[in-house]
Amino acid sequence: MHRVFVANASFDRLDYWLHHPRSVADLEAMGEALRPGVRVILFGSGSQEQPARLEFQEEVNCWVAYPV
Repeated sequence: MHRVFVANASFDRLDYWLHHPRSVADLEAMGEALRPGVRVILFGSGSQEQPARLEFQEEVNCWVAYPV
């Protein structure tokens, strides 16, 4: 699984992993479906799942997951 940023007030929380899609390769394989606002599932410690949406943040050059 690929670790992603989960946005919060301090913008540094890293305790969730991208569960679906499972990897950067899977993200790239989404093709046109990979766009700002796409829904994903995050997997956290204690086996908890968290729906989220992805947004690309040019400032940090990565996808950021915003829990919904």
